[in-house]
Amino acid sequence: MRNTQQEIATPDNDIVGSQQLRKKRIGSSPTKYLTYIAVFAALAIVMKLIGQVLTFTDSFKVTLIYFIWLIAGAVLGPIGGGAVGFVSDVLGAIVIPMGAINPLLVLGNTAYGVIAGLCFKYTPSRSYVVKMLVTGVVCTIVCTCLFNSFAIWVMFYKDMFSFWQYFAAKRAMQPLVAGINIFIAVAMIPLLVNIGLLPKQVKKEKKDAQHIGEDARR
Repeated sequence: MRNTQQEIATPDNDIVGSQQLRKKRIGSSPTKYLTYIAVFAALAIVMKLIGQVLTFTDSFKVTLIYFIWLIAGAVLGPIGGGAVGFVSDVLGAIVIPMGAINPLLVLGNTAYGVIAGLCFKYTPSRSYVVKMLVTGVVCTIVCTCLFNSFAIWVMFYKDMFSFWQYFAAKRAMQPLVAGINIFIAVAMIPLLVNIGLLPKQVKKEKKDAQHIGEDARR
């Protein structure tokens, strides 16, 4: 008999894609999927609170919310990742009030989760590490450094500095902060695999040998 469980874990590209993962493990129930979104959003808010403690200067705050968004996008895909970014950003602004909610910043943080889900899914590599590194770099450049910096500049600084002056003065440390978050996200990949949020990877040689054995038994 063909081992259907093994087939689910090792498709032709050696990795269950994020869409299949949601269908087989997370997205089998809308309630379960929403629960994962809520859990990731809550974790992101906690990381935002921790970031308030790790504020060293006005322009250097070690926020750890990004690695939660990266993992949410990898596990839940672009829709779930975007939902986590949106919910955690809006609720985080309520829990930690810092002035009026910036709709452009909310859009940028929502896009962070969407882009994370898309990049992790479509990066042409079998390695979760490579996928997460590419995802983190793209999200950092597009969302953190460009769109979100622009959103804050428009809201508070456009009458004082040009965009690039503002970025150099206030946001130049963001790539370092993002790098810390990317490192944490990569370091957590084995845990995500062990608890079943990401499917185990099987080397092609092992998969081919198993299929040959299965064909011989039929």
